[in-house]
Amino acid sequence: MIVDLISFSFKNGIPSDANYVIDIRFLNNPFYVDTLRDLTGLDSDVIDFFKKDKGTISFLKELFKWTDFIVKSNKKVSKPKIVIAIGCTGGQHRSPYVVEVLGKYISEGKHKSEISVYHKELKKYNEKVITHG
Repeated sequence: MIVDLISFSFKNGIPSDANYVIDIRFLNNPFYVDTLRDLTGLDSDVIDFFKKDKGTISFLKELFKWTDFIVKSNKKVSKPKIVIAIGCTGGQHRSPYVVEVLGKYISEGKHKSEISVYHKELKKYNEKVITHG
């Protein structure tokens, strides 16, 4: 099974091919930290911000459990591909960070799934497609 992960901005609309849409606008936003505003969720200073944020840490634990369930359930019905879209306000900080962390979790986990990662607002596609199995 293929798992496509997309980060996006709710301002610009939900990706039309998403099977699952997760709104993470409730997480703390580095946009409001002057030194982080012009960075993205792919930059080390923003990554450090999220790694120290208790709300983000708690959310990721729950997201991992949910992802385990969703991937397992879709494999049971032989679905060849799912698209998980994760959105925040501007698609610059929170959603790219969470998509990267989730991609790493899936690629290193028990799912034996091929993944791709795309950051819609950053116009960045992770060229590595990670395959297990």
